[in-house]
Amino acid sequence: MDESREIIQGVSQDMLETAIPRRGGPVLVLSGKHKGAFGILVERDLDREIGIVRDADTHEMLSVKLEHMAEYIGDPSLLGH
Repeated sequence: MDESREIIQGVSQDMLETAIPRRGGPVLVLSGKHKGAFGILVERDLDREIGIVRDADTHEMLSVKLEHMAEYIGDPSLLGH
């Protein structure tokens, strides 16, 4: 996406980098044991490369690898929240 939040097509993979979600922000777990979970990033441990996500449904604290999550900028109601 660009600054206006428009999706840009045709960007090569080598021009991209993974951004670590900000603490307190909404995240969606994309892979791993908790795939599909939506919640808030409570804490992140850069040394261990994990984040603690508070699940929006169960309020359970999930330990998730940072590489398995992404900041969610969409409408939570589209995920059923």
